[in-house]
Amino acid sequence: MHDQASPAVGLLVDTDLPLVVFDDGQGTFGPLVDLRAAFELRSGLWTLLERIELALRRKAVATVVPAELAPLVRESTGRPVNELPPNLHGEMPVVVVHGRLLDLGVLRSFRGSLGDMLVDSEGRVIAAVVRARDVLDLGDVLDLGRTKTSAVQTVDVKVAQAPWDIVTRVATTLSEDLALAGNAPLVFGCATRQLRPDEGTSFGTQPLLIHPTARVGPCAVIDISVGPVVLGAGVVVRPGAVLVGPCVVLEGSTVAERSLLKAGTVIGPHCRAGGEIGGTIFQGFSNKSHDGHLGDSFVGEWVNIGAGTDNSNLLNTYGEVIVRLEPDGGLLRTGRQFWGSILGDHVKLAIGTRLMTGTTIGTGAMIASSKSPSTLVQRFAWLTDGASGATDAKTFRIEKFLETARAMMSRRGKSPSVAMESRLREVHLRIAGKA
Repeated sequence: MHDQASPAVGLLVDTDLPLVVFDDGQGTFGPLVDLRAAFELRSGLWTLLERIELALRRKAVATVVPAELAPLVRESTGRPVNELPPNLHGEMPVVVVHGRLLDLGVLRSFRGSLGDMLVDSEGRVIAAVVRARDVLDLGDVLDLGRTKTSAVQTVDVKVAQAPWDIVTRVATTLSEDLALAGNAPLVFGCATRQLRPDEGTSFGTQPLLIHPTARVGPCAVIDISVGPVVLGAGVVVRPGAVLVGPCVVLEGSTVAERSLLKAGTVIGPHCRAGGEIGGTIFQGFSNKSHDGHLGDSFVGEWVNIGAGTDNSNLLNTYGEVIVRLEPDGGLLRTGRQFWGSILGDHVKLAIGTRLMTGTTIGTGAMIASSKSPSTLVQRFAWLTDGASGATDAKTFRIEKFLETARAMMSRRGKSPSVAMESRLREVHLRIAGKA
């Protein structure tokens, strides 16, 4: 960063500079980032990382993440993590982008000159063109924002600080994603069309994109009067289901009979969606097949939600929802009147579970209690009704947990990798106080 900046080379989107995306480990995402980088969180048609790549028309050649997540991110992205690819030496210019960036418009007007940098009002690096040697670890990335040069520009942008920041803007994100789709193959191969008479009824003027392999059963109703609806490859919408745009159901997912998917809902790949779901993001590979309400929430992967489970997403006082995401963390303002639940990866909820407004359920927790759990449930908690009728709180034994996880994942032809099992054991040890 002490080298003289090179002459301007035009807008970044018109250059071929290698892209590096970083997760600074900041923000407050609770259990949702136990097993993934924040930029891997789903926000619409794509994850935050995928949206950045589409906006800049190139794949990231590497990512920078907190060290404990590196093995998992290396596995999930298939790219170097916290290191440079062999063909990228330290003197070459690269563009680094903040992985939690929500406002992608700033990238399209950013110039690709060595030394140019965008920061937000807090001095947080949003994007920068630097030499590769300056982005080998998080410390170097964070130091970039303290470097003062004439090429630093302060911009007013939105960076996701918590899960509700992502959920709140689903309608905006989906609109942007469809615009970005001009750089992607027809939005996963989906084509715009109306429902056929044998499938049900669609009405409205917003886009309805349906993959040729998706199936829509009789008497379905799709409302595209306010926002678009996208049905990905292999999606099955069973008879009598109602979908209200903006809404996305991604590859391999099934929407059950008589279900209601309300506006602002994103069902990630290979999920089962049933009952009433609104304003909620499913990361992927999770089940809510039965009746019950889930609103204004974020659901991780490999979650199973039992029949008749309901959550509250509005306080009786109609006030702002305030939550806790970590046992040792403080109270957080959501800025929302409506906020429901955060369900970490591998959470299991028994039939009839009732979740109060602003509940956070930690990774690997199992709840089979007739009483509502606390609004913050520890990771790997095992909550059941004890002999006295009181809630019996224990910790899920790690070997039993992994046995359960393997069993659920095998139903989708998956199994936890070595890196995944290792990370789960690390988190469990920390919670058990043995780390």
